[in-house]
Amino acid sequence: MGHKASWGLFLAGALCAGSAWAQDGTAPLSVIPWLSETLDRTDPVAAAPSAPVAVTPLPDRDGITVVPLGAPDRAATGLISAQRAGLPSDLWQGTDPTDLANLLRSMPVHSQPALQEAFSRLILTEAAPPKGARDALLLARIDALLIRGALEPAQALLERAGPDTPDLFRRWFDILLLSGTEDRACATLAAKPELSPNYETRVFCLARSGRWHTAALTLETATALGRVTPDMRDRLARFLDPDIFEGEPMPPLPDPITPLDFRLLEAVGEPVPTSRLPLAFAQTDLRHIIGWKSQIEAAERLTRSGALATNRLLGIYTARQPAASGGVWDRVAAVQALDIAITAGHPDVVAARLPAAIEAMRAAGLEAVLDDLFGARLARLDLPPQSAQIAHAMALIAQAPTRLPINALPTRLAFATALARGENPQGAGGGVLGAALRDGLMRDDVPERYAPLVARKRWGEALLRALDTLSTGALTDPQDAGDAIALMAQVGLDDLARQAAVQILLLDPTP
Repeated sequence: MGHKASWGLFLAGALCAGSAWAQDGTAPLSVIPWLSETLDRTDPVAAAPSAPVAVTPLPDRDGITVVPLGAPDRAATGLISAQRAGLPSDLWQGTDPTDLANLLRSMPVHSQPALQEAFSRLILTEAAPPKGARDALLLARIDALLIRGALEPAQALLERAGPDTPDLFRRWFDILLLSGTEDRACATLAAKPELSPNYETRVFCLARSGRWHTAALTLETATALGRVTPDMRDRLARFLDPDIFEGEPMPPLPDPITPLDFRLLEAVGEPVPTSRLPLAFAQTDLRHIIGWKSQIEAAERLTRSGALATNRLLGIYTARQPAASGGVWDRVAAVQALDIAITAGHPDVVAARLPAAIEAMRAAGLEAVLDDLFGARLARLDLPPQSAQIAHAMALIAQAPTRLPINALPTRLAFATALARGENPQGAGGGVLGAALRDGLMRDDVPERYAPLVARKRWGEALLRALDTLSTGALTDPQDAGDAIALMAQVGLDDLARQAAVQILLLDPTP
């Protein structure tokens, strides 16, 4: 009997059996609601502790936990050392793990690159977790990256830690699904049956390995046992043999759409637009098989959150000539025109094209991206006076060298320039906010509002709260902003604190 015939016979029975399905309520809710449920948590094998390298701490003595020398601490996994990051190695000590996890996952996405970098350093730094955290802090750090669409560092963090627990594996599985390398995850499941994948994951992986008949039988078994939802059963059935559903309307989209749903729907010719999906899904639109407009929009979203390098966006912007106008095409045309003029080295043409590019990118929340792309190049040109001042501000935001003397600048820009150079700007050129940011950078003690946290070695928590305060940019209360900048400088991020102060002043001018 051929593949389609046998699958068709199965499907008829499976659809009838579907009414027997009932939720058992045992699958826990995900902290990120769109994560795929890849492991069978009702299986005793999955619930059993995986302890090939378990380390049992010795009993506490005088408040000190003793661990055998050389024992790996997965929860402390990071991609950069605390010394390199400029942060204390005990930055998480003393804080409740649940509070830390909530702060990490709820952190708004900053619009200032320096604040994005500060948050990224916190997430990626190798530092001991608080007592009793287990994997909670590691999971929250990974989730914070996923929320921003930063799949590459999230994958690197997971692979360094080892994705061999259900919660770590499901995040790794989803990252590989979105990056198109899910065969690695399927091979891991095949080699480690103790991970006990659930039925939909087994069916998907069996099909990916070419074992279509086994996949069909597995789905039949899952349907008979009531271990897959009717909607997931239908999506898997269409994935295994879409021809037998030809002419039938697609069922409603799942809500939320998981990466596994996304890949199943894409495989049967029903791709889901990523524009309204979480940022992590936008990474799938960077593939060359995706239309140029979708690539541009995805790259803009990811660059805005700091998950994609600005030069990658420029490469996508300049891949070809726009064939339409309005919206995204106007941005592309404006950036291309400015890029050509700068490359050609024609100051007058650059001055003429610069305002349109700034207006287009600012309207899309990409002003800092434009500054990073062109600030350094613009500052090297002999532009007309007004354009030269704009280029000077762009270079400051991009932390690039500038040429104009302070006495040739308007007061606000002169104030920001002095801040960027590590000087103590005088006068009221920066307004109330500028004065507060300056005073914060000049402080040599921890602000009173953060002092109790710092006294209890809760540096990481204090810094997270400071970054949360600064997420509103120039709309932040000046005193709060000054204290937050001071805390950043005191904790070891003085370079980013100074740059953040400049960006808050110039990117978000006070209304």
